Amino acid sequence: SLITAAEGDVSLAYDNPAMLSSENDLDLSFQHRFIAAGVQSGYAGMAKWIESAGITSHFGFKYVLYGTFDHFDEFGNQLGTFKGGEVAINAGAGYELYENLQIGANIKFISSNLESYRSSALAFDISALYQDTSGYFTAAMSLKNAGFQLSRYDTDQESLPVDLQIGVSKRLRHLPFRLSVIYHHLNRYNLLYDDPNSEEGGFIGGFQPVDSEPSKVDNFFRHMIFGGELYLGKTEVFTIRLGYNHQLKQELSVNNLRTLTGFSFGLGLRTRKFRIDYGFNKLHFGASSHHLGLSTNLNSFSSQQLLN
Repeated sequence: SLITAAEGDVSLAYDNPAMLSSENDLDLSFQHRFIAAGVQSGYAGMAKWIESAGITSHFGFKYVLYGTFDHFDEFGNQLGTFKGGEVAINAGAGYELYENLQIGANIKFISSNLESYRSSALAFDISALYQDTSGYFTAAMSLKNAGFQLSRYDTDQESLPVDLQIGVSKRLRHLPFRLSVIYHHLNRYNLLYDDPNSEEGGFIGGFQPVDSEPSKVDNFFRHMIFGGELYLGKTEVFTIRLGYNHQLKQELSVNNLRTLTGFSFGLGLRTRKFRIDYGFNKLHFGASSHHLGLSTNLNSFSSQQLLN
């Protein structure tokens, strides 16, 4: 959701294509995430500057692999195994509208395969990015996953998870630190839901609401994602990252148990030819995820360099 990282990895263009520029020409990125219970996801993408059109295009695909499941019928008889997975093939472009303002758009073909159920959809992203390089300030807006279902799992027509996001990033002038704030689901104010854990009690006294019942303030902060990046070294080749997602914290935490759910941590290392990133996210007290990223620019590999 970091839609304001204009100088970031080209894979971030999947969420905000407006950040693409001529500097991303022949950028190549591979991302992979290891989640609990053998679930994996990732992204691979590449960008190309088209000088004649004045745009930077990119192409890639995002995938989720759910692994292998045991297949049982309603009577408990084992029928073998099955797999599940999803992929989104993405193409988009970014264009510099004015000196400090860029716009972009994506089109995504999405395919889902869950046992014998299959569905497909077409989604669109539209975004804008404003950069004030003199003031170290960036603002962005991104409308994500607007579209429609092409084929259904069954007879029910389903909607896509549309998400309108806005965000700002500010880098401190006298300290190598950047703070980012993202407000997601601007198109949907109420992110609360009926949580069965919000009631507790016994057979005699019945169920009573607990003191931590969600409030309007809680709902407001569920829209917020906070992030910070600290750059180290003379050329800032090393980065330490920290993030906090209040919605994940509220929805995946367990009552009366303190965990790091909602927090994420990351490290980044930039060499002359490669960029290596690692991210750690605590999903809940019983599971975590690990994110690995490897990026490069093909322009850095000339024939002479390869021979050497």
